[in-house]
Amino acid sequence: MNPIKIEGIIPAMVTLFDAEQQLDEKAIGAQVDFLVKSGVDGIFCLGSVGEFAYLNEDERNKTVKIVVDKVAGRVPVIAGTSHFSTRGSIKLSKEAENIGADAVMSILVPYFPLTDEMIYNYYKQLSEEINLPILIYNFPMITNFDISPETIGKLAKINKIVGLKDTVLDANHTIRVLELVPKDFAVMPGSEITLQASLEAGAKGAIFGTSNIDPKPLCEVYNLYKSGNLEKAKTKMQEATRLIEVMIVASIQCGPSILKNAMKLNGRKINTTVRSPLPELNAEQLEKLRAVMEKLGLLHKQ
Repeated sequence: MNPIKIEGIIPAMVTLFDAEQQLDEKAIGAQVDFLVKSGVDGIFCLGSVGEFAYLNEDERNKTVKIVVDKVAGRVPVIAGTSHFSTRGSIKLSKEAENIGADAVMSILVPYFPLTDEMIYNYYKQLSEEINLPILIYNFPMITNFDISPETIGKLAKINKIVGLKDTVLDANHTIRVLELVPKDFAVMPGSEITLQASLEAGAKGAIFGTSNIDPKPLCEVYNLYKSGNLEKAKTKMQEATRLIEVMIVASIQCGPSILKNAMKLNGRKINTTVRSPLPELNAEQLEKLRAVMEKLGLLHKQ
């Protein structure tokens, strides 16, 4: 298993397309460079805001290769290998390993309702079939199933399972997980709402989609926590988490479109296309987003 350390600020990267909804290799590479130069500690591609569910296998593998090649060893690359089936996730994970990813993160995509037993067996089988470190992905707003802290604690005992992205709105879930897992298990909040409580309880960093826009304040706060400067970190927390405001201008289905439009409003020269059936922001939503970006001081002046 690769001797990498999963910690710090790891953006959940958007997947950029051209106007015809095809992968835009140049734009994806430029986004990787932007994030790495901004001081992030890793890249997570093909997560929820990376629109993994709307890409075919070849496109997913191509995206991992673009990211791995562009990162060029500067930070760890975590590849999303989520699928409806365990076999599908295993195949994607093996392909990601062959391409050069450093770790995988996977969520069991539901069709039939999930149970903790299904979740446990899924990650256990994944750990038995692949060589890379594995991160659990808990996102109950999408799956309609919240993986229990007790199940995560059991999974944390499996050698290859090294961490968790906990995208929940209740910090008590993340705090309870931290009580049940080994100290070197990388628990990472996936929501700005739980960041402060999670870091104070021992989280190893954070994985946010909003980091695509501007990860620097978040990186600063994490480094302050890591150095033990808790009081200064608390004073910077509001700035580090303020981008959560952009995510409430429209529904959760609009998440990828919100992020891409916010990036463009911030001065990035990108196409904001998302993969159908995901919705594009309408004129009213775009105006709300523009107002939020201006309020936050992030609106690029033409």
